[in-house]
Amino acid sequence: MKSLSLEEIQTLNDSEIETSKAIEKILGPSAIKIDNVTVSFKSKNGIYTAIKDISLDIKKGEIVSFIGHSGCGKSTLMNTISGMNTPSHGEVIANGNVVKGPGPDRGIVFQNYSLLPWLTVFQNIYEAVDSSFKNISKKEKIEMVEKNLKMVNLWEHHHKLPGHLSGGMKQRVAIARAFAINPKILLLDEPFGALDALTKSSMHIELLKLWNLDHREKTIVMVTHDIEEAIFLSDRVVVLNNGPASTIKEIVEVNLERPRNKKDIVHDPKYMEIHDKLLNLLIDKFSIADY
Repeated sequence: MKSLSLEEIQTLNDSEIETSKAIEKILGPSAIKIDNVTVSFKSKNGIYTAIKDISLDIKKGEIVSFIGHSGCGKSTLMNTISGMNTPSHGEVIANGNVVKGPGPDRGIVFQNYSLLPWLTVFQNIYEAVDSSFKNISKKEKIEMVEKNLKMVNLWEHHHKLPGHLSGGMKQRVAIARAFAINPKILLLDEPFGALDALTKSSMHIELLKLWNLDHREKTIVMVTHDIEEAIFLSDRVVVLNNGPASTIKEIVEVNLERPRNKKDIVHDPKYMEIHDKLLNLLIDKFSIADY
């Protein structure tokens, strides 16, 4: 459902307002509202517009993926939700507040893990918890770290430095750290892109386990190039046009029941239909003649 601007809300009549409230009740409250957002940067060649006039409403508890070709503005849009980018026009509302900068209500996991190499696994997570929760005891913080490391099956490695871990284990630490600060929104910027296929598949399962343990209260937004990953994890997939000045090309609903089994859904006609649709949206500018 497209989010409404203040001006649009003011023009609604009573009947339309009641209809809007009914839709909101069915779909649930919004976690993120992106309202007519444009992001431009200064460059040596002038002003570069990465994304333009993007509006999107993401509901609480949804998993939404952004997909598109390199340079289409996926990470720019993600960083605007996180507060690391400031819109040139429009606004982002997260958890009911206009985004003015990064905040603990939005956890971020990057592709490169972003772990401090001189700290142990335990210390990496403890530092995040310590900075986010000022009013709880040290004992409670330690318990939070232990709980989240156990959730990703890494407690026995809590004493190790990141350099002694595999890529998949490092990514599990990064996800445990993000969950440990208990954000309402989790932002994943190609978190599994550097992993091999088997490790990536297991990480998908770990992520969904954590999401389910939280009773699907967390809203997850992910940037990916992987169609299969987007379908397996997401409720909706947002396909972006090629940049510059990228916009939303189409939003594809992933109407597959949860929980999902990877071996089963690939043979599901609905899965194949969604896969083909996304593939066509991403490659429609090419033809056999081009090769």
